[in-house]
Amino acid sequence: MKRITAGISILLLLLLGCAQDNPFRAGSEVQWEGGNEHPHIDMVGTESGGFGSSQFSDLDPERNGIQDAVILSFDKDIDPSTITAASLEMIETDPGTGSVQFESISYHPEDGTAILIGTFSDDTAYLLTVTAGSILDITGNELDPNHNALYDGAPWDDRLLTFYAGSAVMQDITSPSIGGNFPNTGNVGNLTPQPRVLFDNGPMDVSQLNLNNFTMVRTSDSSSIALEVLSATGSELVTRPVSDLSYGTRYTVRLSAQITDDAGNYLDTNGDGYVWPDEPDLVWDFKITDDASTHTEPPAVDQATLMPGNVCIYIEFEKSLSGDNVAMDAATFIAANIQVIDNNGSIPIVFETGADPGAVNCLLQRGTEGTATLYVSCKVADEYGNMLDGNHDGLGGTPGEDDWSGVL
Repeated sequence: MKRITAGISILLLLLLGCAQDNPFRAGSEVQWEGGNEHPHIDMVGTESGGFGSSQFSDLDPERNGIQDAVILSFDKDIDPSTITAASLEMIETDPGTGSVQFESISYHPEDGTAILIGTFSDDTAYLLTVTAGSILDITGNELDPNHNALYDGAPWDDRLLTFYAGSAVMQDITSPSIGGNFPNTGNVGNLTPQPRVLFDNGPMDVSQLNLNNFTMVRTSDSSSIALEVLSATGSELVTRPVSDLSYGTRYTVRLSAQITDDAGNYLDTNGDGYVWPDEPDLVWDFKITDDASTHTEPPAVDQATLMPGNVCIYIEFEKSLSGDNVAMDAATFIAANIQVIDNNGSIPIVFETGADPGAVNCLLQRGTEGTATLYVSCKVADEYGNMLDGNHDGLGGTPGEDDWSGVL
């Protein structure tokens, strides 16, 4: 049987852009949380097909069965003593359920690859589990398949890999994800909307799409809203409130992350490609539109103008959805909520209101130098306490989403 004589290396070029951080964000910008201190399997393949292949093909026609090998490439130096039969469990998934014993398991530190030689059957699919906590790097760190820089144990840090020969169908090991959730704005006119979720990469286990895992509350006081399930399929859950909702009221919907598809794969609610033990529930808000008696439409920045002389910025506000005039709460016009930053840093501001209750003059205590950026926090509010809607979805007051910024 042929031996692998050379490894394959990948050069990853990371292009990082530079931008000013929004000062109103609760923390630094969210980035991929890859576990830099843990090893990962970064490439998988077969000897017959190379990296990226999951199909077994016979490399030794003189022997019975399909002679091939699984190739695993690691991104860190691995302790060879941990790559053993005990750490690698392979079973048949279609059509049988038998186990596979590898004839040879070797690790090649010069290119960071492990080669698992075996004899496989035609028209058969296989599941290889690299069991959580079994393979370690040379400093003792466990594999981190879900890239959260933690060791979570099974099943979260089991690495599942599928292979096949002939016409067999591989087992589904892809986590389902969210394809959409509705309604999700602040302009819902129907008092009996139908909160629903679409799923990708299913089908979902329909028995879990129930009112224990899908709930709705009034956002202001967390009081429960009774729902009924209209439809639950492998790709969609549709519900409806039992009674009419209220005008001008915001509601919060929650779908548990602890549900699975038919194959038992947990839901990847945040869409990062990995599933963690503390995978966040899918949570979103929507709001029933105002009627004549309610005043819950949030304000938004209409326009901000740097006046001649570069020492005054005039900010005009409007209602987010209708564009109607709005009266702002002048007490929220403070340095913590409105900032201007230029090439020399933050510019001190004195705020001045005039005849227009929907506007504010920002008197800069020095002229701007170079590019100046205006930041308006979501905590800026109107006379009814509705906080700023920076992304114009009709739902104001969410840090990060509703903070507004513009280059002057």
